[in-house]
Amino acid sequence: MTDPNAPQGVVAGSIPLFAGHPAPDLLPIADIQNALDTAWGQPGVAQMFNYGDEQGNRRLIDFLVERLNRDESLDISRGHLMIVGGSTWGVSMITRHLTQAGDLILVDAPSYRDALHIFRDGHLEMAAVPVDDDGAVVEAMEQRLQACKAMNRLPKFYYAVPNFQNPSGITVSQARREAIVALSQSYGFVILEDDVYRDIRFTDRLPPSFYALAQGKNVLRLGSFSKTLAPGMRVGWLIAEPDCIQGFTGSGLLRMGGGANPFTAKVVADYCRGGAWETHVQWLRTRYQARRDTALAALQAAMPPSVQWTQPEGGYFIWLTLPESVPVDDLEPLANSRGVYFAAGKDFFVHPDDGRHHIRLSFSFAPPKDMARGIDILGRLIRQLASR
Repeated sequence: MTDPNAPQGVVAGSIPLFAGHPAPDLLPIADIQNALDTAWGQPGVAQMFNYGDEQGNRRLIDFLVERLNRDESLDISRGHLMIVGGSTWGVSMITRHLTQAGDLILVDAPSYRDALHIFRDGHLEMAAVPVDDDGAVVEAMEQRLQACKAMNRLPKFYYAVPNFQNPSGITVSQARREAIVALSQSYGFVILEDDVYRDIRFTDRLPPSFYALAQGKNVLRLGSFSKTLAPGMRVGWLIAEPDCIQGFTGSGLLRMGGGANPFTAKVVADYCRGGAWETHVQWLRTRYQARRDTALAALQAAMPPSVQWTQPEGGYFIWLTLPESVPVDDLEPLANSRGVYFAAGKDFFVHPDDGRHHIRLSFSFAPPKDMARGIDILGRLIRQLASR
């Protein structure tokens, strides 16, 4: 049975290698309490309990604009950014505004499963683009686009998680990003850049974002506090051209709701502007890198040579490719019976059969000792299945 005191879907007493959540000991609960106390003591505290500005908390917007300009040499102003209720909320909002049932979009294979769920809810047709260690294979994307153009049916947008992708952990190279931006401009589709893992990086530099490379043209870029602060806060942001932001803020959803999460956005604004968030992010990077290293060492010790896995430079996830003799449908019930839960690869593909020999492991949530033990159990089960 699931544990009512644990995050979504975690079974009591299990080793939840599926869970893309921050571990409880990595949540800055005391600092958030301090920010809440600060907000509570300010004049006008009653406004926290009322409808807010459609664009979002202005102090938080100003903080994010200053940080993005400073860290990424962007040239954006307040009009380029709005607050959203987490990146999933943002993906859903953008999908509703840009598409209608039957429209075509491009997605990676594999891609983030909850985004695929949103696209299926919208009755969209998804064209899958294969991915290698450098990201989407541009030649395959262009072939797909040429075929679509011949049918006079081009995609509305391309959805991508460019940094430390969920589920694969890969980062799209700069050359691939530049080529995809060129295709976007040539074929007239929007790039929906879901960049929620950017701050959980273990290297000094990352390639410029799609947004930066395209100078904001035809790119919608999402960010989130869910991975670096707390997912339960449900606060993120969207960067886009000002006319696009105005279109979203003028929607019925935001006018009726008074912006995204005014109460928590105010607390997050005070937390960030006091300097606590950036200090916390630096601390988090060292903790997640240590967890990543534990997982990679355990995989090296436990897995047979026929298993391959990615080497993420950030984020939460490692992607495993199993031998043909080990279907995930056979491995999963055996692992679950031993208390080990992972994310089956089939959930991350437009065509589920494409994931029948893949699994996603998360190093963000389970305690390191449990994570190593769970990987050891998986290694023994895979060897057992492969020897049949």
